[in-house]
Amino acid sequence: MARGNNGTRRPKPNLLITGTPGTGKSTTASALAEATNLRYICVGDLVKEKNLHDGWDNQFECHIINEDLVCDELEDVMVEGGNIVDYHGCDFFPQRWFDRVVVLRTENSIFCFVTLAGSDCVLNQSRGYSGTKLSNNLECELYQILLEEACDSYEEEIVTALQSVRQNDSMRAIATEKSGGEAMLAKTVFPTGLLVLRSFSSVASKTLLKVGDVLRETRVFSSEDVKAYAEVSHDWNPLHFDPESARKAGYENRLVHGMLVSSMFPRIISAHFPGAVYVSQSLHFRSPVYVGDEILGLVQAIALRETKNKYIVKFSTKCFKNHNELVVIDGEATAILPNLEMLHNLKSF
Repeated sequence: MARGNNGTRRPKPNLLITGTPGTGKSTTASALAEATNLRYICVGDLVKEKNLHDGWDNQFECHIINEDLVCDELEDVMVEGGNIVDYHGCDFFPQRWFDRVVVLRTENSIFCFVTLAGSDCVLNQSRGYSGTKLSNNLECELYQILLEEACDSYEEEIVTALQSVRQNDSMRAIATEKSGGEAMLAKTVFPTGLLVLRSFSSVASKTLLKVGDVLRETRVFSSEDVKAYAEVSHDWNPLHFDPESARKAGYENRLVHGMLVSSMFPRIISAHFPGAVYVSQSLHFRSPVYVGDEILGLVQAIALRETKNKYIVKFSTKCFKNHNELVVIDGEATAILPNLEMLHNLKSF
């Protein structure tokens, strides 16, 4: 389980790659995403595709980004984890999103004039930049503005500055002078163990629940589970027991009751907080769950307040399948907890 800024935990780490335009963010971020099997998100492309802007700035030759719309658009995927975000700014993103912030740097002589095959070319001009935008980029790099912005916006221990070099007509970050490619860069960017997925059950020490913390459990639903649930609920819909009926209805196989899958949420909460009182649960059933599917349940604390020696906590609740790529259920839950001390006794079925 990755630990992000402000104590955030998530199944996979999130990385922000920032730096002055022209230092190789996109090349480095996309290559690193491929090497680590994380999702690559280019905020500039997202702004254009989703119209997350307030028009065009002629002076700086770019869209005027609407920061609130961008954060709203990215919130769900950032909570899930496993993202490499590429953008030349960083101070408006929530601190809890990122486990590592990488600022790409380059020497100003390289930044301004790149020697390639014996000829001088202006890197930023070759990208179509000119006038105010080119001057602004040069000043940002000269005075390390983006590095200072990152250090001011995030805890110092998660901010890393890396040097970029010219490779194959593009700028790319190097981890060391003898870099071994993206694998070496991944080891440099992510501390040992950050890419290893762990549940809270592997942690022995006491931990108090905080906003942003994620609790998780995996489970495979069997035919016996479906039958036992039907006996209790009296829901004997043939879609759960007859493969032919399921196929005629457009499904690949017998379905697991949606409410049975969603029962993972109160189990996760009560297993960590014995005596918890479940107050409410909203559910959206996004995709079918078939008998034998392995499901990952995630419960994240998104709001917390104390009242009369008890704690009212609002949770984001999600279930995934297909190696955690497909959301099958999402929603929100509210529970009253007797205390915030988490027990680490969850086991996968």
